Amino acid sequence: MSVAMSKTAAGTGGMNENQTASRRNAGVRDALDEKLIALLSQDARMTLTALAQKLALSRTAVQARMARLERDQVILGYRAVLATGEDEGLRAVLSLVFDQRPCEPVVARFRHWPQITHYYSVTGAVDGVAIVRTATPQDLSKLVDRLSAIEGVESVRSAVVLKAEES
Repeated sequence: MSVAMSKTAAGTGGMNENQTASRRNAGVRDALDEKLIALLSQDARMTLTALAQKLALSRTAVQARMARLERDQVILGYRAVLATGEDEGLRAVLSLVFDQRPCEPVVARFRHWPQITHYYSVTGAVDGVAIVRTATPQDLSKLVDRLSAIEGVESVRSAVVLKAEES
């Protein structure tokens, strides 16, 4: 999640309380919003009381900011981050090339498959990149074959993830 802000989002610059509230209602984020986002990115289970203390705001003000950020679709949800281990199976990056436009109808045919953990439409030599998880190399092979058989998919190339460097 980015913390870069425009100059207008960085502060209120002498605005009165009504002008500040009006800016917040218009979807403009300020420095406190950015700090709240950073805190929730580190620990989405942080209590309202802890967030309020770190932001020097009331619990009600923090709750209102969170509701606005959710309403404005800045915060799309909260999720559990699972520990990685050796018994998770195989991760791979699949590069996909489509032979039809628009690509969305092709993507819709496989996007919901449980092995696909992330999908990105990209520019360049390929049209899409899928991050997948399978139990075995044989399952990965079957997944690549299944994707290749979809009408509109020209080619699928796979690269097995050897080591994940989480940031």
